[in-house]
Amino acid sequence: MMLKSGKLAVLVVFMGGCSHLSVTKDVLTPDFLLAKGTKQVTFLGDNDHPRFSEDATRILYVSRNRGSHKGAQIYEMDLNKNKERRVTFSDGDAFDAVYVSESEILYASTTDEIKESPLLNKTFNKEFPPSDLYMSDAYGNNILRLTQQPGFDGEPLFLPHATRPSIYFTSRRGDLAGIYKLDLKQVPVSLISAQKEKEKRFPAATPDKTRLAWVEKDLKSEEQSLVLFKLKGKIPFVLKSGEGQYRDLFFAPRPPLRLFYSVLRKGEKQYQIEVYDIEKQCTQVVFKGKDSLFSPVISSENPERMAFARSFQDKRQIYIAPVPTDLGPCLEPAPQATIKE
Repeated sequence: MMLKSGKLAVLVVFMGGCSHLSVTKDVLTPDFLLAKGTKQVTFLGDNDHPRFSEDATRILYVSRNRGSHKGAQIYEMDLNKNKERRVTFSDGDAFDAVYVSESEILYASTTDEIKESPLLNKTFNKEFPPSDLYMSDAYGNNILRLTQQPGFDGEPLFLPHATRPSIYFTSRRGDLAGIYKLDLKQVPVSLISAQKEKEKRFPAATPDKTRLAWVEKDLKSEEQSLVLFKLKGKIPFVLKSGEGQYRDLFFAPRPPLRLFYSVLRKGEKQYQIEVYDIEKQCTQVVFKGKDSLFSPVISSENPERMAFARSFQDKRQIYIAPVPTDLGPCLEPAPQATIKE
């Protein structure tokens, strides 16, 4: 069971030689399993990476280990009818699906990469499988391949625009993992940020589309940071660093400006879901417990709902829960300087 409802209890104070302790060791958070309105929406297979449709009546997600397939395929769930359907029927794995519109989706797939270089891709890094980006209609037909660079292309983020829609994504080319942009009107791929000895992934865009956030990992020290990047000025800013392993970034569509993510904090055994208010520089724990929680995504509704994956008995299932309105005090010990725009 999860920890029962409550507010922030006694914070762990870091002292010399005690850096292995967790700042959230004594944090009590709402129990999503008991919260009113919480619903488990998947039961078959191994499911992850939910994404709401614009009207929040459907979700896309990736599902593995089904009776009809072992690899990863994209599914869609009608939340009103509690009915799912399979979208992709790829020869390889299909994953990281997002909505482009009511009738189009964007996703990553290993299908062509593995066919084109079977010997090269016989063994590969599971974190960065050889893959490309694709668009299709909502039924997995009329497929358009968008990238063809050998290596990993995934974790796509679609930004609509009246004249120049674009996709930001993670690409690992050789040993260099960085953030790239694909202009859908002109179709060139341009580099946003990549550095030797630093791995960058999980891009997320602010609702006004002026800034990106991503996870940056120093390959020498293994330390991870959350970075905010102003697109127009190409200015990076480290939001926070050294807390643990971050993943699955997502900005809430509604104000205030809040970045949700999953994190395995130092001293913890399971990933938990947290939120960082960028204006207030305030970190709060949304959900935590004895099971790891991944891939938080927030609906555009009011009140907001969160979809996420819970790891239980070596499988992940997707849940939807109301976003708690009272998360207690910030984890930060004292207010910091305001981030200037």
